[in-house]
Amino acid sequence: MAVAGGKPLARVAPAQIGLGLFAAKSIGPGETIMRINGRIVHHSVLWRRQGTKFSANCLRYGPETYLDPGDEPGRYINHSCDPNAGLRKINNRLFLFAAKRIAVGSEITFDYSTTIGDDDIWTMRCKCGSVVCRKTIRNLGSLPDELKRSYVSNGLVPSYIMKTLTERIAGG
Repeated sequence: MAVAGGKPLARVAPAQIGLGLFAAKSIGPGETIMRINGRIVHHSVLWRRQGTKFSANCLRYGPETYLDPGDEPGRYINHSCDPNAGLRKINNRLFLFAAKRIAVGSEITFDYSTTIGDDDIWTMRCKCGSVVCRKTIRNLGSLPDELKRSYVSNGLVPSYIMKTLTERIAGG
């Protein structure tokens, strides 16, 4: 986990639903919050364990792979339809970064749709509570065009997800 002055930038704590990741200090836009650690698994492992906590916590990592964060803090990053963070893959490592300023004590969230490619059928009922809540989390291609453009222009969509899009995003 990234640290500032010897103190981690985030901590796991009770959230609106279950546990979540919260800012332990103010985090500026673009700042790396943490590396998301875990083991890489093939999509076939994920499909065999569909409907379990294991499959619900894995993050798309590549065309055919997912990252299982196990019991690491990355497991506790919750979804929001109005996220304050995003994921980036650099040198085959996955990082959580701030998409905008995150105040101390705020829950750190990202939009799960930014890691669900158009070649994926996974969906989940959303309970984020945001005023812009979409009620259902689906793949990136299902998002309104304006939101997709915003996510892409702000660097919130990993390149391996962009490659799955069946329709090009204008301006992206």
